Amino acid sequence: MSHFVDQTLLMEPVDKGWRLLSSFRYHSDTLNRTITVPHGFFTDLASVPKLFRWLVPVANAKNRKAAIVHDYLCCEAVQNLYGIDQRMADKIFREALAVCNVHPVGQWVMWTPVRAYQWTKGLFK
Repeated sequence: MSHFVDQTLLMEPVDKGWRLLSSFRYHSDTLNRTITVPHGFFTDLASVPKLFRWLVPVANAKNRKAAIVHDYLCCEAVQNLYGIDQRMADKIFREALAVCNVHPVGQWVMWTPVRAYQWTKGLFK
């Protein structure tokens, strides 16, 4: 069953984001392995365009862990390390939102702009 291996999340605020003060692990059934977000990783928690902030909450306490895992998995080097692509990173984000007990409607509300953003990036290449 997917779960956060580390329940405690230690971060410090830095310029326009947060830095992890300790590594943070999440076990994904989708990926069938544990993802380790390393100590020192920088995250903005949720890259929500201003246009959508009324609809999608910037990562709050409930979805913060899922946002950190997703930010980490969006790094190209990390995707190569885990053998995944952006679509899989987004799928794991939705899985982690469920683990965070985000209501299915809330999962859809947070996941849809993430996928839509990736789709629009492909349009303008």
